[in-house]
Amino acid sequence: MSVPIVETSLHYFVIYCSKLGQKEGTEHEKILFFYPPTINIGEQTNSVGISEAYVLFTKQFSPGQPCEFIHTKKNTLALLNPEEDIWMVLSVNNPTGITGKDNKREYIEDEVDDIILKKTIQQIYQTWQTFNGSIMSLASKTSYDNVKKRLDSFIKPYIQQIQFDQLDLFTSLDGIKFLPLNKNVYLTIFGYINSVDLHFQSTLSSFRFGLVLYKDNLILSSLEQNETRILYNYLTNMVKVGPDINSSNTMMVKNNSNNIPIWQTKGISRTGFMIQKDSLPMVWLGGKPQAMIVYEQKDTFLLFLIDPSDLPQLPFEELSASLVQNFEFVNLTLEQHYAKKANFDEQYKYIYFNQMNLAIRSPIKPRGPELNKETMKLLNEIHADFEGGLSSEIIVKTQQDRWIVAKKIDFREFYIMFDNKNSSILEINEEVKNATTKFFKFLNNNKNKNNNNNINNNNNNNNNNNNNNNNNNNNNNNNNNNNKNNKKSLYKCSNYLIGVRRKRKKDINKIFSSKIKRNYKKSMIIVIYFLQNLD
Repeated sequence: MSVPIVETSLHYFVIYCSKLGQKEGTEHEKILFFYPPTINIGEQTNSVGISEAYVLFTKQFSPGQPCEFIHTKKNTLALLNPEEDIWMVLSVNNPTGITGKDNKREYIEDEVDDIILKKTIQQIYQTWQTFNGSIMSLASKTSYDNVKKRLDSFIKPYIQQIQFDQLDLFTSLDGIKFLPLNKNVYLTIFGYINSVDLHFQSTLSSFRFGLVLYKDNLILSSLEQNETRILYNYLTNMVKVGPDINSSNTMMVKNNSNNIPIWQTKGISRTGFMIQKDSLPMVWLGGKPQAMIVYEQKDTFLLFLIDPSDLPQLPFEELSASLVQNFEFVNLTLEQHYAKKANFDEQYKYIYFNQMNLAIRSPIKPRGPELNKETMKLLNEIHADFEGGLSSEIIVKTQQDRWIVAKKIDFREFYIMFDNKNSSILEINEEVKNATTKFFKFLNNNKNKNNNNNINNNNNNNNNNNNNNNNNNNNNNNNNNNNKNNKKSLYKCSNYLIGVRRKRKKDINKIFSSKIKRNYKKSMIIVIYFLQNLD
């Protein structure tokens, strides 16, 4: 079969409320948003009816797991039920190719990846919810007519910028790029952020730091993991901070004069607030709206949050002066670390992803030339196998003589590609060993340090027991060892945090010793530093 001449494209995207339009002849009232609007209302209503029929039918076989995907000859559909009575359906056209002597068009039904569609529809809702809150809460406060207008003005521009024929493994992984830093630089940045926080929180208690990015790499975050991912994706994929910051295809959310979020093109600015005080968008984090302030200092981007009621009292000029003073010289140091990261990336074509902290690392650009159609399809299929627990290591040679080696160990996935068409599988295996040795060198060093610390702690414990038996001074010895080994305890804490993802302060207090509790912020500096460098 020849390569498809008609690629995957959007068929339709609909958001509907199942509790509306219950009477015969009013079924069209269920529809809150439909794209493209060129499809007539009759076909829109039929699409919703078919989706409801699939959901009700499959519910008999799986009451606790609603239908998520529908495969037909011409289309692949992904369904999402993000809120009670609210459904989203994303339908894409399956690609087609020409086959046989009669040049008959044939649909390729297995070309579209389910995981990619699921992640895409989730991102659509998460972006809406972040800047608008839930659909049903908005409807209860205003009206369904207002919800329809808000969805149309917000979702339509977002849908239009999605290139459905270029969705790939990066879409499925939905990871975050981290910038590895040495301890001194990391603690310096943390200290600057903490000083700004403390200064403005003395008069405005709701003011708080959110994120720090250098280009498209995350340095520091105080938000929950999923909140960090959503805002990181917004800044890197929509606003396009990073290497392609001057791209003309940028979109950012601003509030208009009616305090409604709308999409606008980002202007080219290198220093200052990205959005002025009177147009700041609201983001819904933790169930309540907060004004989002983004400040850019050359290639460094800082995000702060504040309660809308405190926003009029925030002195923007003073905040700007404080940030310029603290971060003006940091850019040069960050650029040096960014360049060091690129040195390894130039040697190999790889994708690394850690599910625990969402860290992703790769020199391959999403939708770049290295990911041709065959490679993208294979990577998606391998990832689906990993997700289903069907395998943990796969080696494939493509028709273009490209070797693809993929491994999954615990919660980490590693994909690496070699264009050595004359190499044997044994030679490729040796290349993989060399690459992984270089890639995980820093990680292995950290593991060795942790192991040494654990050995030292065990030795200390043995000594303590001996001293206790001889001197009966259990409490004194334990307190002394705790004071001497605070750093070693923090190593243990960082290992535990990796195993349970990120934790709130109240959960971390259960882990930390009482001595560390009293120095929570200082302790978290080291813990976050190790978390970042263990990606």
